[in-house]
Amino acid sequence: MRISLTEEAANDLVELRAYLGPLSPEGLHNVVARIEAKIAGLTDQPNSGRPTPREGIREAIEEKYGFVIPYTIIGKTLYVLRVYRSTRRPLDYDGLNTP
Repeated sequence: MRISLTEEAANDLVELRAYLGPLSPEGLHNVVARIEAKIAGLTDQPNSGRPTPREGIREAIEEKYGFVIPYTIIGKTLYVLRVYRSTRRPLDYDGLNTP
């Protein structure tokens, strides 16, 4: 299965790097590694994420740092829709852009 980040998910990672990189380069490396591992694990178990209010979208939870990773599967591609910190305001699933 192929993994593709939407523009919003890619922007989330850019913002994460811009915020955390100057504070703690090692911390940034640890956080990104956990997010990447969680996403990579979805290719083996794509239905392991919990269902969301929006049909066809599931979410994986990166437990250690509290990131929510909503995704959808179209054909043989897993699309990561966002990489979202759960301490922010609630994610608007109706407003999520899908490919």
